[in-house]
Amino acid sequence: MLIQRWMIAACCLLLPTLVVNSIFGQEDKTKDDKAYSLVSARKAGVVDKVELTLEAVGDVIHFLEGLDSPSRKMQMKAGYRYEERMEKFDVRSLEHLQSVRHYDVAQAEIQVGDQVGKPSLDLNRRQIICDVRQNKVSLFSSIGPLKDEQLLLIEDLPANSLLLDLLLPSKPVKVGDTWTFQDDVITPLLSLEAIEEQDLVAELKSVKDDIALVEINGEVGGAYLGAGSAMNIRLMYQFDLISRRIVWLGLVITESRSLGNVGPAVDLIAKLVLKVLPGIEPVQLKKDRIIIVPEDMDKHLTVVYDSPNKGPWKFSHSRDWYVIYDEPGSTKLRLMLNGELVSQCDIVQMGKADSASPTKLVDFQRDLKNELKDSFGKFLTATEGQANKSYRELRVVISNESEEMPLLWIYYLLTKTDGTQVIMAFVVRKDLLDDFNDADHDIVDSFEINSLPRR
Repeated sequence: MLIQRWMIAACCLLLPTLVVNSIFGQEDKTKDDKAYSLVSARKAGVVDKVELTLEAVGDVIHFLEGLDSPSRKMQMKAGYRYEERMEKFDVRSLEHLQSVRHYDVAQAEIQVGDQVGKPSLDLNRRQIICDVRQNKVSLFSSIGPLKDEQLLLIEDLPANSLLLDLLLPSKPVKVGDTWTFQDDVITPLLSLEAIEEQDLVAELKSVKDDIALVEINGEVGGAYLGAGSAMNIRLMYQFDLISRRIVWLGLVITESRSLGNVGPAVDLIAKLVLKVLPGIEPVQLKKDRIIIVPEDMDKHLTVVYDSPNKGPWKFSHSRDWYVIYDEPGSTKLRLMLNGELVSQCDIVQMGKADSASPTKLVDFQRDLKNELKDSFGKFLTATEGQANKSYRELRVVISNESEEMPLLWIYYLLTKTDGTQVIMAFVVRKDLLDDFNDADHDIVDSFEINSLPRR
């Protein structure tokens, strides 16, 4: 199982003191009463070269129900190198920031329990748009949708290079001066959905050889995908007074995360090192090579599930769906909106049917009623038709009668002309039907069934 999002899929790295000291260095005690203006010179049109390494290892405290593993270890190693061209940039505003990146390197090895994944970007998905609106960071390709594992690889990383200048002070500071941050700055920088409390404090530690060294320490309490997160942050960055840019950043995060609806409870420590070479002559991001950034992003924010070694299927889904289980012949997704679990989708491979006598709708209804037993309430609709790619589609909607947890079940039986069958089941909270917004149709309409593999 490859759990979505790197902070879910990584964990507790116990860094020796020597390693931490090598990241952050030693404090310079030299007296300096000069006030320094740490204002970024970054602007639209500038191209940087960025290198980033990330390591995290640790322990799973609690897996999702039914998804336990013989091993409770998690670890991740990842490396990135890319050119980044600023398209829309305001150092003091998060209203809308945007850049275009070309990744020369983007690779990782992620282990969760006893499962290992090695995601990478396809050659035709190396040019990525990074867009920040209303504290939310989105990365996408204007050529076409990314696969699940590709999105996992590049999105939700802390210390996004497009946001680094938001760590700078708003007025000149002397060595020893401190400043704090608004929550809307820290939320996207740490890839959180919301912050409940934080006490991060930045201090200008020293200035030497035209390099200003800033240290940020503190605690952050927030939420990610509905799970509580408690972080201890230790961060340092170097600001070059000549180029007027942040050129290096080191970050160590110690986090305890509670069990969520799409990820395990974990204790972790992660180490990130980022280097920036500002104002380079672009190689890949020359103006005549840049693909025009689309104004309407919605159609570019879909994700493609395509795992030939698991289920014999391929489909598109919104980024609010998260794959939580993926084994041969069985895929499970959950829909999260505003931190709430709205729906679960189970996709299961069935045996081949006799094409001469396909399953009748009435028989499908009978089987579903017997399967649900006491949970069955009543049939709301039952239809037969042709799905995408001319698959035969049986669709049955069932309501339960529970006052404690009113639910709706939406079942599909999709049958290919050669008899290959797939059952798809959506469970939806009735009180969140408006939020669900017929999300089953998007998945079913894009669903492609491959022939069953030979055994």
